[in-house]
Amino acid sequence: MSFLLKAQDIWENFAKYKINDYAKLRNFDFGPNNESSVSKLSPFLTHRILLEYDLIHDTESKYKVKNSTKFIEEIFWRVYWKGWMENRPKVWQNFISEKNLDYDHELYKSAVNGNTELDFFNSWVHELRKYNYLHNHTRMWFASTWIFNLGLPWQLGAKFFFKYLFDGDAASNLLSWRWVAGLQTKGKQYLFSSSNLRKFSNNRFNVEKIINKQIFLEESNQIPLEDEIYKNNMDPKSDNLIMFENDLHLPTLKNLICRYKKVFIILLNNEQRQIKLSESVLKFKQELVSDFVEHFDKVEQIDPHSLEDTFKNINQIDIIYPGVGENYDFIVKFKTLNNKHIFNLVRDEDLFAWKFAKKGFFKFKENIPKINQRIFENYSKNNF
Repeated sequence: MSFLLKAQDIWENFAKYKINDYAKLRNFDFGPNNESSVSKLSPFLTHRILLEYDLIHDTESKYKVKNSTKFIEEIFWRVYWKGWMENRPKVWQNFISEKNLDYDHELYKSAVNGNTELDFFNSWVHELRKYNYLHNHTRMWFASTWIFNLGLPWQLGAKFFFKYLFDGDAASNLLSWRWVAGLQTKGKQYLFSSSNLRKFSNNRFNVEKIINKQIFLEESNQIPLEDEIYKNNMDPKSDNLIMFENDLHLPTLKNLICRYKKVFIILLNNEQRQIKLSESVLKFKQELVSDFVEHFDKVEQIDPHSLEDTFKNINQIDIIYPGVGENYDFIVKFKTLNNKHIFNLVRDEDLFAWKFAKKGFFKFKENIPKINQRIFENYSKNNF
């Protein structure tokens, strides 16, 4: 079964049987081997096997779910996080370039191996490394424990998640860690109580008291608003297209791909990555890419090392814009070193939604009806 069909089956099952209880049960983590109220679609959304807008459109039109408000709001959080970082790409550069972190190296080693004195934290580490997934509420507990109990740099925690999560989305992961640390919403840290842990872990973790250090983090660099992303659209501008693994949405890309002479897809190895990924995450990404390539005669996966030779005599190249993060850093470096003209193809829904993500989520939320209208207009026009 293709990943698209697998994702669609998971989504259909969730929409039919679980979404009505989502608001009530979404914060409960019953453990990795138990049924959950969450959709577990995030690995497919991160790589855009499914689009966020697919779920929003289906929920409101195809399935006509009555109790869907909270679920749709959570999907829009993903859109918001992406938009917030597209409006402030400097936040990624600050994060990725931070080299002089001061921390207890032995404690860090114990933390990433799940050998701390905190049994609940150790359990989460082993779960993450085994399943490449953690429940969203558990991710918040994990990050809070990492920062305020263990006293480790949040940047290292975010990189640890990137290494092991199948859904290690640059915006959602990075900005969520910043939010827990009190940087995203300035001064508002996320701390949890033993009763909160006990209740929402369904009594799996019983701790007498959660002990936190007095840690208050501040931004060391200014993060200006930028608007370069809004100069792009989805119209082809050359004969050759480059894709990456974080946008593999077959239904919307198949017609676009037909308009190119050749399409190349690149999956970065750890050699080209600034944050190294686990073997299991790289394997998962490769399986997604291979599955996508099988649907097309003209789509070819190429090794990142061969990019310079492949485009030796080609100066203008389109790319499916991969968003702020590793893939875009790689292509910008290639562009600069080889004096190429790179054109970003960016989806209309993204550009429309992101312009409302320049401030806090609640300001963004006020504009969700407008974004919904745009989504439905585009689906009607393209008949997806």
